[in-house]
Amino acid sequence: MHLKTLALPFVFIALSACQLISPIFVEYNGVRRDVADWINQQNLLSMQQKRSLVQLSKAQQKLVNIDRISNESKLSIAKENSIAMHCAQLHLEQSQIEALRSHIFANPTEQNRILEKYDQEFPKLRLDPNMIECE
Repeated sequence: MHLKTLALPFVFIALSACQLISPIFVEYNGVRRDVADWINQQNLLSMQQKRSLVQLSKAQQKLVNIDRISNESKLSIAKENSIAMHCAQLHLEQSQIEALRSHIFANPTEQNRILEKYDQEFPKLRLDPNMIECE
């Protein structure tokens, strides 16, 4: 009984240490702070899943200002989003992708407007899966 009492604090310390170490293995540069904090707090996700969320977040955040994206930039942004979505779908459930999007976009109405505009105005790309590099 006494051993269990001593072991319990060490378990909590170990779990807390994992949360502190997590940013070392996941590169959050380019991700909004609130979104990075949310990703880091997802304790049940593997490092690969967190990396996929980060990659998708970097790509999707560029769509927040979709009304100001020039025609010249649309191809590169579409390519980045297509790659990030492909990688996310390999490692994440759709519900996890939707949860991330709810943190990136202001509200569901704005999210729907942005994603509809993206579907209508951005080029549709067919990527070679062998050429895709996931983070």
